[in-house]
Amino acid sequence: MGFAVRVDHWAIHRLLGNASVTAALIVAVLCATLLAGCSRAPQETPPAGPYRIIELFDGDSFNLRAANGATVRVRIAGIDAPEKKQPYSVKAKESLEALLLSGDITLDPIKRDRFDRWVANVVIEPKAIDVGLAQIERGYAWFFIRYKDDLSESRQRLYAEAEREARRQRIGLWAGISASQRNPELAPEEPWRFRERTKKQ
Repeated sequence: MGFAVRVDHWAIHRLLGNASVTAALIVAVLCATLLAGCSRAPQETPPAGPYRIIELFDGDSFNLRAANGATVRVRIAGIDAPEKKQPYSVKAKESLEALLLSGDITLDPIKRDRFDRWVANVVIEPKAIDVGLAQIERGYAWFFIRYKDDLSESRQRLYAEAEREARRQRIGLWAGISASQRNPELAPEEPWRFRERTKKQ
């Protein structure tokens, strides 16, 4: 029994004496974990540009060809443009195309959505044109309040103010407010409400 007690004390002594080794092992494991995370990071960003347009779907989503030949599916953050069967959808798409062709496309990716698209702030260089903001200013998109947290607070304020001003001036689809007196079908309807309504039909 005495021998067993001495062995226990010796084992404890060894563990305490090797505390620095244990700490080193913990640090090594943590570093390996962080490095593994870093090695996955490039997979969480879209392939690099320069980009060229290969397909436009509407006024807020499109496909690009990256420098390595990969397809990059993009959804502009913070806006919602008319769906294909809504009034002004063609004009919204044409407006987006003109913006994308006006310079070099840069992406500031935020996340992937459930359709595997990159939700991103899209900017056209060298004039630093915020494409989402421009679409709202032209009256071809709503500020998508449901996903406002995808944007910085400063961008949220800019987008909200741009929509108020476009409404006030009856620009783009907001011209439908007056036109709807003659044709109710031209009245602006938020795309998210349109999607919900038509899904039920």
